[in-house]
Amino acid sequence: MNRSRLLVLVAALATACATPKPPPPPPAPPPPPVAEAPRFAPPPAAPGIDPSIVKPAVSPCADFYEYACGGWIDKTQMPADKSRWVRSFSVIEEENKAKLHALLEAASTKVDPEDRYGQLVADLYAGCMDEATIERTGLAQLHAAWKQVDAVRNPKSLAATLGRLHAESIGGLFSIGSTQDAKDSTLVIGAISQFGSLSLPDRDYYTNKDEKSVAIRKDFLAHVAKQLGAAGVPARQAAKDARAILALETTLAESQWTRVESRDPDKLYNRLDLAGLKKAAPHFDWDGYLAAVGLKGVTAFDVSTPRMMVALDGLVRSVKPATWRGYLRWRLLADAAGVRALPKALSDEAFWFQARNFTGAKAQPERWKSCVELVDGTLGQALGQAFVRRYFGGDAKAKALALVHGVQGAMRQRIASLAWMDAPTKAKAEEKLAAVDNKIAYPDKWQSYDGLVIKRDAFYASASAAGAFELRRQLAKIGQPVDRTEWGMTTPTVNAYYNPQLNEIVFPAGILQPPFYTQGANDAVNYGAVGFVVGHELTHGFDDEGRKYDARGNLTDWWSKPVGQEFEKRAECVARQYDAYPVIDEVKLNGRLTLGENLADLGGLKLAFAAYQASRAGQLPEAPVGGFSADQQFFLAAAQVWCTEIRPENARFRAANDPHSSARWRVDGPMSNLPEFARAFQCKAGDPMVRAERCDVW
Repeated sequence: MNRSRLLVLVAALATACATPKPPPPPPAPPPPPVAEAPRFAPPPAAPGIDPSIVKPAVSPCADFYEYACGGWIDKTQMPADKSRWVRSFSVIEEENKAKLHALLEAASTKVDPEDRYGQLVADLYAGCMDEATIERTGLAQLHAAWKQVDAVRNPKSLAATLGRLHAESIGGLFSIGSTQDAKDSTLVIGAISQFGSLSLPDRDYYTNKDEKSVAIRKDFLAHVAKQLGAAGVPARQAAKDARAILALETTLAESQWTRVESRDPDKLYNRLDLAGLKKAAPHFDWDGYLAAVGLKGVTAFDVSTPRMMVALDGLVRSVKPATWRGYLRWRLLADAAGVRALPKALSDEAFWFQARNFTGAKAQPERWKSCVELVDGTLGQALGQAFVRRYFGGDAKAKALALVHGVQGAMRQRIASLAWMDAPTKAKAEEKLAAVDNKIAYPDKWQSYDGLVIKRDAFYASASAAGAFELRRQLAKIGQPVDRTEWGMTTPTVNAYYNPQLNEIVFPAGILQPPFYTQGANDAVNYGAVGFVVGHELTHGFDDEGRKYDARGNLTDWWSKPVGQEFEKRAECVARQYDAYPVIDEVKLNGRLTLGENLADLGGLKLAFAAYQASRAGQLPEAPVGGFSADQQFFLAAAQVWCTEIRPENARFRAANDPHSSARWRVDGPMSNLPEFARAFQCKAGDPMVRAERCDVW
């Protein structure tokens, strides 16, 4: 019987024996297969990047800086008192400044008993803010300071007078201080340096023959004459003094290292004993100078620029006492005007000279901002204690330290995997890496300001006293063991640094805030932002300067010759890359001046990404933000901290003087070398963000 007839018979029997029922519905078809949704770690509480400022009309593979920051640049208006405005640094700096302002305003009325030096910072700030008293007495205080210059009648009195001015932290001819002996990192010796010895920012402004440099020198002559005249010097004498000052400083400038030369630590280390100092500049009374500055008996000095000593000796022999008196009056005036300790007309002219030639700023900062900066710069650790107690909390310090350790782990892996390093050099590199000291947020031991006297009604004298106190503190280190606990930045500072002589990286509390560190954000974002900074500073220990110091901070060559040559070859690739980048008009970056920072950017970004990848091993991918994958978030975070507006005058100035590249190239430069970036955004060979000649060092 076939199957169809059997089914008919069964149906008939069922109908005969039971009440009829409707036929059952046909069975439902099986559901179609559904793709499993991707699984991610929980979405972040705070994104840490801003997808709204991304410019989608720009391809990330063409210009990632414009892609990541273009929306911000289009809608951002720089404050009139700024020469450069950075989405991260500048915004946090202003926020921190406002917090410090609130602290100082409150302390000016009532000092918090928990602030050990609250009265000092309150009085210095209040004195700075007392414009009426400064207007009434500032010039008289300058004239009183000028009286000590009248003693200059011959080389001997010049040396003694210069020593007294240097002891008050007034600049001129050279700077004096202390430094860790570069070849014996346990010792502190005296330091005689070219840095800070000129009125203009760099030697090249005195020596270059281009039209812009000539115009700046012409403006400088007019500026000096105007300032001296406003301070009471007869107009004819003021003009004569201005010409003599420019001639004197030009001679000094011609003897100095260039910005590129001064990046070479071997050039800067020139240890001399007192007899050697006297031989280098025999017509300068070193005994009288050292006694006046407070260094009688000191016999070991690092002289940054030996040929400058020859120029100094020639100036002492040839320049007339009247010119020296005019020069030293000018240095006293310039220092006081720079901190707004003189009547408004002089302080304003000092600001506008800088604005015309170097910053491009359109307005003076509000008075309170200048006063906050002054207190932070001179009594930074006193003010920093109050800042930390009130504003720094949460788990940022512990999180930052964990992130630092992750980046250092990536560096350890990187060193181990480098095919171009031999085993002995790797061993030394690993030893140095293991010895890096991490200083996070704030010092374990705060600096003492005991003995400093600040008077609320005498700002000029108080500012001088604060500068003199700090110089005495620095000079007192000479002959003492190196203090490896000391910090070189104040706690609220929005920055970080690597010190090769102490082999340390330092991250003040000021930078451990959004967008660098965002609590609750994806790890990708924090590794891309503050992790990039960590990697940058760590790489400085192995850049073209830092690599010359060993694990204890001694200037010594620990590289085998072939490995050192290979490093130089790889670094040259980076120098060529950045030499080609335009800044403004005809001005390009100087790949040699910026080499150390560019190496640190390249290595830092690579290390931070590797550390991030390692930190996520065995975990779910992090949740997308704004449609961006975790890897894309990493690179966006790294780029968006550099979104920048800059005035043309400042862009030109920085191209000539700043060892950091301009913002666009701090993003596009390193990222265009990284295959990891190209993979994240599916960039192809031939795209502008994929370099044909990829540079690879760390």
